[in-house]
Amino acid sequence: MHPDRRSLLFLSAATLALAATGCAGTTPSQLASDVQLIASGLASAATALMQVPGVPTATLTQLQGYLDTLKADAAAVASGPSGATGTVQEIAQTVQVVASIALPLIPGGSAIVAIVEAAVSLLPAILAAVGISGTT
Repeated sequence: MHPDRRSLLFLSAATLALAATGCAGTTPSQLASDVQLIASGLASAATALMQVPGVPTATLTQLQGYLDTLKADAAAVASGPSGATGTVQEIAQTVQVVASIALPLIPGGSAIVAIVEAAVSLLPAILAAVGISGTT
């Protein structure tokens, strides 16, 4: 089954939101917003990935576990700056793992690819917000 038109429109909007965020601010609220956007964008991508034929159930379960970690980390960042550096590093590592698992399974040119790539592109901005240069 292929994603329906409504799903593709939602994914396209999420991609634009992800791409437009992350460059401007390094305030704690902007960091929390960027991290939440990454988590929700990747959750949308995972939902769409469930509709891609041939993706093993075990892989989807594994991705869901990583998404649960991202959601918890996003909540931790939103609750305050204490410990944010380690949490943001974990977020960056988790996003990279999710991307390495998901991207080979997604048909080329799909909006899902754009969402995953947009999440990865935000990593330098969120790392810089907590004083870390580059990616993990």
